[in-house]
Amino acid sequence: MRASIIKAVIQRIEGNNLSLQEASAEIGITPASLTRHLSGEYVRSDSLAKYRLWLAGEVSTEKQSVKKQIDAFPSEELERRNEETYGPERIVPELLKQDTQHRVVDLFCGCGGMSLGFDRLHEGNIFNTVLAMDIEEPMTRVFNDNHPLEHEAELNIARKIDLTEFLSESEVLAFYLDHLYRTGHDPSLGEELKELDQGGIGRLRGKIKSLDEEFIERLIEIRNSDEYQNTYSLLKGNVLGQTSVIGFHQALRLPVSGKGLPRIGTILWHDDGKAPSEYHTCPDNDLYVARQKLMLRQWLKEVERLEERASGSGSGQLSSSARRIENFIQFLKSSPMLKVREAWIEWKALRDTLRINFFDRDDVKFKVKEVYNRGRQVSVVLGGPPCQGFSRIGRGKLRSLREQSVHVHEDDASGDSRNQLMHQYVMFVGALAPSVFLFENVRHFKSSVKLGGKQFDAADILAEAIENVSSRGIAYSVSSQIINASRHLVPQARERFFMAGVRKDTNTTYVNLNPAKWCLALPKYESVPLEAALEGLPEPLTVKEDIGHGTGTVPLREKHRVVGDTPFAKYNEWVSKPEDTLVDGHIARPARVDDRGFFEMLGPGKRWMDYRCDDSPTMQGLQKLVNKIYKLCEHNTDFLKELDIDINSLEELRQAVDGSLTLRLLLEGITPLPGEEKHHLITDTYLRKKEGQHGDWLARMDPARPSKTVVSHMAKDTYAYVHPTRPRTISVREAARIQSFPDDYKFGSVGLVDGFRVTGNAVPPLLGAQLAERVAQLLQYNAGQFSADPTVTKHHPPAAENV
Repeated sequence: MRASIIKAVIQRIEGNNLSLQEASAEIGITPASLTRHLSGEYVRSDSLAKYRLWLAGEVSTEKQSVKKQIDAFPSEELERRNEETYGPERIVPELLKQDTQHRVVDLFCGCGGMSLGFDRLHEGNIFNTVLAMDIEEPMTRVFNDNHPLEHEAELNIARKIDLTEFLSESEVLAFYLDHLYRTGHDPSLGEELKELDQGGIGRLRGKIKSLDEEFIERLIEIRNSDEYQNTYSLLKGNVLGQTSVIGFHQALRLPVSGKGLPRIGTILWHDDGKAPSEYHTCPDNDLYVARQKLMLRQWLKEVERLEERASGSGSGQLSSSARRIENFIQFLKSSPMLKVREAWIEWKALRDTLRINFFDRDDVKFKVKEVYNRGRQVSVVLGGPPCQGFSRIGRGKLRSLREQSVHVHEDDASGDSRNQLMHQYVMFVGALAPSVFLFENVRHFKSSVKLGGKQFDAADILAEAIENVSSRGIAYSVSSQIINASRHLVPQARERFFMAGVRKDTNTTYVNLNPAKWCLALPKYESVPLEAALEGLPEPLTVKEDIGHGTGTVPLREKHRVVGDTPFAKYNEWVSKPEDTLVDGHIARPARVDDRGFFEMLGPGKRWMDYRCDDSPTMQGLQKLVNKIYKLCEHNTDFLKELDIDINSLEELRQAVDGSLTLRLLLEGITPLPGEEKHHLITDTYLRKKEGQHGDWLARMDPARPSKTVVSHMAKDTYAYVHPTRPRTISVREAARIQSFPDDYKFGSVGLVDGFRVTGNAVPPLLGAQLAERVAQLLQYNAGQFSADPTVTKHHPPAAENV
C-alpha cells in the first residue's frame, strides 16, 4: 500500500509540475523527508497520513495560508521585501566588541583568501582562524607566512594534510584539539588530552612514528638487495617521472621508487612533532586482517588504473608515455616490488588498525567530545571541496556514512577522490558542529542530483547528509547562490557558487528569515575598475619561470589617495598601504620581443579573436577571387606562368585568405627574431583560434572595467592577462591586487609559477570580509544560542522555514 501511495504522490507532483519545495509545503513535511520517501525509503504512518490527505485534496489551513502568502508576490518582489526587512542594519546595528573571538577552521584553505576576510574583519576582533588545511605545500607556506604565531608554538596554523586520511569524527575532533594545544591557542588542553587512553594522542603519535620508521627500514633493506638493484636497472628513460606513475605513489602514500633513501610523503600523523615512543597496545586481529585485504584491493586498483593508461591508443608522446607506464607495471610485478607491496600492506593496515582501535573506543569518543564542548567549539567552518563528483554520490551513500567507523576508503561505490573529499567535508562539519559553514566552488558546480526521474537541489542533499552523518543529529538551514565578486567591491568579474549553512538551534524572532540565505545576500555596489587594482605599483621585475624564492620586492610609488564612501575608496582602503610599504611577489614573465610588438598593437579590452575578419566583405571577396584563380590554374600551366607563381605558393595564399587574415598581416609587420623566418604565432594552431575555440587566449585587459576572472592557469600562461597599458603580462602582485589581497600579504616565499597558482585559486579576501560581517552579525544576534551539543540548546528553532 505504501508503494502505491508514493507512486500516486510522484504522479501528482509531476502532473502538477511542482517543485520539491512547493510539494513539501502543500503536504506538510520537510523537503528532505519527501526526497527520502520518493527514493524508496520507509514511510512512517504519520507521514503516510499526510500523503493520503494531500492526494484527497485536503491541505492544512496553516499550509494553505503560507502558500497564499508565497503566491501573492513574484519571487523578485519577495526577495526585495526580505532584503529591506531583514538587511544587516535591521538585525545588528553594529558589531560589538567581543571578549573572545569566534574560532574558524579553513578546510582546503589555499593561501588563505576566505579566512583572511574573516580574520581582518573589524581589525581582527571578531574571528580567529585557528586551523587551516591544504594538500599543497605552496598554499600552506604562503598561509603561514601571513599568519605568524606570536608565541613559541610547536606547529603552524596551516597544515599540509590530505583530508581523505581521516577515518572518523572522533579522529577529526582529537586532531583539532591536539592542534589547538600545540599551536599555543589553549595551553590548558595538554593535561586534558593526556587523560585519553594510555597517555593520549602524544603516545599514539609515538607509536605511529615507530611504525613509519620500521616501514622505512624494511624498504631500505629491500632496496639494498642485488635483486632489487638489478630489477630497478631495467626501468627505461624517465619512467618514474610519468604523471601516472607519480600518481600511483601519491595515491598509496608509498615512498617514490628509487635507489635512494625512501621518504614518506604527506600522510596523517606522520612525523608530526615531538612524541614519546612508548605505547603498548593489542591490535584487533580481525580488524587488522580486514584492513590488509582493503590495502591489497587499493594497491590492485591503482595498478589497474596504470594498465588502463598503458592500453590507451595514441601516437608520438602518448605512445611513448604508454610504453613507460607498461615498463613500470612490469617493475611492479617483479619479486622485489612484491616484497615492497607486502611491507606496504602490513604498514598501512597496522597504522589504520592502531588509529581505529584508539579513536573508536567509546570512552575516547566521549572524552574527546567532552573536552571539545568545554569552550573549544568552532564557530565557522570554511572551504569548498572540489565537488565535480558530488552529483554521483547518491543520498543512500551519504546517509550510510554515519554507520561506518571507517569512511569512504573501503567502498569503491563512493567513487573518485573528488567524491571522497565531499564525504570528508561532511564528516568535518558533523564532527565540529560549527554554528555556520560556508564554502565556495566554481560557477558551474553541479548543483542538482537526478533521482527517481526527478531533479533535486544539491543544497538539500548536503543539508540532509550533514544531519544524518553527524552522530549529534545537528540540522542546518542551507542556502546556495552564485555571487559575482565585481558587485562586491572586487575589481574582477569572478562568478562563483557559494553555499552557507546555519545551525537551526537558534532563537531568531524573524519568522520569515532564512539565516543561510541572509548570509549570502550581500549588499551590491557599483563595479570597481581594474585601474584601481594596478594603481601605485611600479614596473615589476621580469624573471624566468625557474625563479627562486624571496624575489619581486619593490617599494610602492606615490598614488592618488582615494577618500570617501565610494566603491573605489572602499577597495582602496582595504588593499592599499602607505607609499613606503615594500610589497613582494611583484614579478612577471618576460615577454618575447616579437610578442611585445603585438601587445603594443592591442587596444584595451581586445582579444585575439577580436582581430579576426570573418564577416568582412572585402575578405570574403578576396577569398572568392583567390579560389577562382586557383581552380583556373589547377589545369592551366600557362596561366600559372602568366601569374609568375607556382601551384604550391598559390595554395598557401588560398589557405591564408580567411578570417585570420588580419592577424596574419599584423604579425607579418613585426620583425621576426633572429634565425626565424616569420613570427612564431603565424601557425594554424594559433590562427584558427576564434569564438568558441579559445579565441580569448591572448587578450589585453581593459583598465576601465573589472578584470576577467583570475585563474590558476596563469601558472602556465599569462597571455590572457596582458597589462592594459604596458607591453607585458601582469605580475603575481598585480594578480593578488585584482583578487583584493592587501599589499602587506606576502607571496615572496614562492616563485612565479606557484605565486600565480596560489593567487588564482583563492577566494577574494574582500568578498570574504563581507561574508564574514554577515556571519558575525548573525552570531552576535544569536549569541548564546549555539551549542556544540543540541541536547543543551537553550531555545527551539522557529516554526517557520524560509520565505
